[in-house]
Amino acid sequence: MLICMKPTGKQINALQARISEALEERPLSNAELGRLSKVHPSQVSRIRAGNFKTFSNNVVQICRVLGVKVPRIEPEGAMDPEWRKAQASMRRIWNETPEGAIMIRRVLDAIADLQAQPRQPGVGRPAGKP
Repeated sequence: MLICMKPTGKQINALQARISEALEERPLSNAELGRLSKVHPSQVSRIRAGNFKTFSNNVVQICRVLGVKVPRIEPEGAMDPEWRKAQASMRRIWNETPEGAIMIRRVLDAIADLQAQPRQPGVGRPAGKP
């Protein structure tokens, strides 16, 4: 799930511009923005300047504090239509926070663990069904 997507240069520039606009409306120092976003002030400075190559957790946290929406990035190449639908479902339930991503990952891991367990005859099937 997100938390380290590789954007294009154009997407980085657009996001940096939106961050700058948000900071014009709500002027915060690097230290203040760092405290609110839990990102080190030196990283805040780098992100404010557009010096980032991925939409990392730090970038997402700063955007969240500023109310700036991080664009979604689709993976390159052909994608299985069912996988695209699964991703769309995950995005619909994700609240765009690291905590939300952790919760979704835990649920998916639990499903994977259940699928990995050997099936016992007759368990989980309606009565009379093989």
